Amino acid sequence: MNTMKKILCLLTLVVHCIQGKFILTEVNMNDATFQACQSCDDRSDEVGSNATATALREFMKKNFIKIVIDGGEVKVRENYPNEGIDTGHSCKYTAEARNIVAEAKMIPGSAKLESYAIPYEGKIRNSIAFGQVDHEIEVDLDVRVKGGTKIFGKCHRLWRKTCSTAGKSKGTNNLSVDFAASNVVGECIDGLEHVTFNINAKVIEENLPETYGGVTVEKKGDCNLDIFGIKIGSINGKIQSYASRYLKKQAKYRELRGPKLVAELQRKLGEKLGSLVKLKINDENGNPRKCSSRRKRSTKCERKNCPSGFTRIGETSMCQKFFGRTRPNCQQFGSKAKLVEVKLSPTLKIYYCHAPMQ
Repeated sequence: MNTMKKILCLLTLVVHCIQGKFILTEVNMNDATFQACQSCDDRSDEVGSNATATALREFMKKNFIKIVIDGGEVKVRENYPNEGIDTGHSCKYTAEARNIVAEAKMIPGSAKLESYAIPYEGKIRNSIAFGQVDHEIEVDLDVRVKGGTKIFGKCHRLWRKTCSTAGKSKGTNNLSVDFAASNVVGECIDGLEHVTFNINAKVIEENLPETYGGVTVEKKGDCNLDIFGIKIGSINGKIQSYASRYLKKQAKYRELRGPKLVAELQRKLGEKLGSLVKLKINDENGNPRKCSSRRKRSTKCERKNCPSGFTRIGETSMCQKFFGRTRPNCQQFGSKAKLVEVKLSPTLKIYYCHAPMQ
């Protein structure tokens, strides 16, 4: 593609974003996919998501669209309780690991996810952009050493010293942008088949513990733990165990969410997440699908909506309404509505009513 064509593609994308239009205007579907899109149930959402994600990948590759992830929104911190450190002494030297914090973060300040080379698992999840990004786990802790002596069999503490230390381990995690179309409905508009749906996208981080190497331990400050009889190997082992514990505890997949991520997704897709969009349906060869005479006369399936005052729960067919600390009678919203109680503390509860879309 020459320079002028690249400029025209970029200008087209900018116009879409400024006008608040979804970057796609049409989508190709074979006969089986098209028929499934008319079902007005979970099947239509599934095939609609897959067909649209496929079209988005091709459009993004053709127009060199990349989704930029800000490293500041890819951080996780976890605190651990204080733990004793074996010094080989019961009184002369005792030690404890304190203020233990493990933090995982993306090493580069930002990363660009592309629509090329999306793995098989990603395509199953309807990923539209993907990238392998270097990550780092850092474990920070303080080592408090106490010195003492035994007098008549009882240990008397005489002094204490606190040193700071840290360890780092580097690996690689996968980041992907997964697309979802919900509430998919087929419609006949001006004699041509269309599909309408609400758009959503989320950034998913896939943890890959097997890619992380050994922990490199560093000393902070001028403390020399050796003079207190503490072998540095025992400290290294502690830090290694915290890093390993963190990696094992993390879920395989984690959704990343933040204002910059949401703004970037909306900017590149051209619409706010949750917005209703309309696409013309073509056959697998790119030819517009004309509505059949029977289709023109038939009643289109009704789009489901949340009851008044309720908001949709993610991409599910359920909705919820928040009532705070007041326990509501959810049956007033229909026989299928149910009460959800969330216990925040032994004395504090909050309540929701859940009800299906109608």
